Amino acid sequence: MELNVGVVGVGVMGTYHAQVYAGLPGVRLVGVADPDPFRQAAIEQDLEVPAFSSPEELLGKVQAVSIASPTSFHYEQARMFLEAGVHVLLEKPMTRTMHEARELVRLAEQRGVVLQVGHIVRFYRAVNDLMSMVKTPWVLEARRIGNNRRIRDIGVVLDLMIHDLDLVLLLLREKPLRYSVVGRQVDGLDEFAQAVVDFPSGARALFTASRISPQAERSLTITQPGEVLRLDFNSEYTELSLHRSPPVQPDPDRVEPNGRTQVQTERIAIHNDNPLRRQLKHFVDRIQRGEPSLVTLEDDLQALELALELSNALQPVMSR
Repeated sequence: MELNVGVVGVGVMGTYHAQVYAGLPGVRLVGVADPDPFRQAAIEQDLEVPAFSSPEELLGKVQAVSIASPTSFHYEQARMFLEAGVHVLLEKPMTRTMHEARELVRLAEQRGVVLQVGHIVRFYRAVNDLMSMVKTPWVLEARRIGNNRRIRDIGVVLDLMIHDLDLVLLLLREKPLRYSVVGRQVDGLDEFAQAVVDFPSGARALFTASRISPQAERSLTITQPGEVLRLDFNSEYTELSLHRSPPVQPDPDRVEPNGRTQVQTERIAIHNDNPLRRQLKHFVDRIQRGEPSLVTLEDDLQALELALELSNALQPVMSR
């Protein structure tokens, strides 16, 4: 039997959700909701499904829904669907406060429905490979920068940096010990932020996120004993680089004439294989087949908590 799904909020990301659902086997996209009549018309024309002005109009029509509306609407909209027994995929950031997030988790558990947070980076194949390669990292450095101020209701920490906060927390499986953060505000929102987070194991994570940088970069570099791992994300492929240092007593055959030792380098290009489709299929499979969740809701709460703490503690180095 097909799963009837809908999408709330069909801006850029919500439109992608609707397009993927329209092509997923075992899924029927029954409608979308958005207050913008131009977006409604575009979806009705492109996907030939009804478009409504309010999410309430999807109630009774859907068994599952993606919510990709602005963050300020997440809590009320997700709560409405969860209370109606509808499974919810909620785009990140989950909510504006920890109280709201915990209330949604409680409600989902009470109603026995799936609540999944849309952390798309978890569904990159290269990230899956990385999980088994990280052992005892010393330093992790994440950079997520570009020139895109499309999101205007939250700052850069909750918009961009949260992706890397979530990934590092999943890799280390530790709660932060202490942190510091600085940034730059433009028009009242943090648009550039740098954070340093220390963990009980001694690992240190450095995060840079920007929506006002002229050049785009999405990377994660991990230094651990004997090697450096680096992920370079782009639209189609993620390059995974592995740089291994020579042993303390280098092999004479690997010593160059100038006295330097050779560093082994491996590079692998891993096709991203539409991580949004993998994410939405995982959501559907959890509902239809009872597939176990890739992460826990506690993982989602921890990522949001750290992002909110950093956002609240951000001290602007310059504002205008």
